[in-house]
Amino acid sequence: MKWLATISISLLFVLQTEAQRTYIFGTVLDSTDGQFLADAHIRNIDAGSLTSANEEGKFRIPAKEGDTLVISSVGYQTLAWVVKADWFNESTREFKLPLNTILLDEVVVGQFPEYVQFKEDLINMNVEDTAFHIFGIPKVEVQPKSENAQIGIPGPVSLLYNKFSKREKEKRKMQKIQRRRHITTKAYLKFTREWVGENTGLEGDTLTDFIAFCDFSVDYLAGATEFDIQQRMMELLPEFLASREENNKSRKG
Repeated sequence: MKWLATISISLLFVLQTEAQRTYIFGTVLDSTDGQFLADAHIRNIDAGSLTSANEEGKFRIPAKEGDTLVISSVGYQTLAWVVKADWFNESTREFKLPLNTILLDEVVVGQFPEYVQFKEDLINMNVEDTAFHIFGIPKVEVQPKSENAQIGIPGPVSLLYNKFSKREKEKRKMQKIQRRRHITTKAYLKFTREWVGENTGLEGDTLTDFIAFCDFSVDYLAGATEFDIQQRMMELLPEFLASREENNKSRKG
């Protein structure tokens, strides 16, 4: 009976919590021209509820003071608002989303700069910050990192550096060589001379010729299972023996 009482108390707590939430009515608009944003998504991350705007940008969603509403729409920045007490007195509240675009300054096309200058100009570009922001909560000021600080998620400068830096290109090339070396080692560990001999009964030059006759690629050997390799190898064995016998007859003739 104790477990039944515990479930009942938990269910009563959930129902009381939900009862505290009432509907908020809103309209999602384009911040530039005020057009309705149909099918915009509205999520109450505290209540775990989700809804979408109709063709006139209107919606309703249960909420209480302090809940956070996250609103998103394709082609627009995703923003969030903290619910205020006076919102429940309004018949509808407008939520405006800005376009998710970056407007660049006017550029006068002249003589195209050299590679080094072009790379430096790209790295020094100041791009507008369109990061996710919750209204009602102060923005966190990010302190600049020291030169010795490790970089986590690459930003625009890091991506450009990785693309143009000679050191990074050499690093990627070395990583590619190491990956290829690993694949080759993995392949040859599956397809050893001893293993082929044990499965076919071949020896000496005949075994060497059969391995060459199979002509399995490194990628195939690395990706296939030993069972698949063995099946394929045994399918080729009769063809190899027949061709070898025919060659021997031709030499004798």
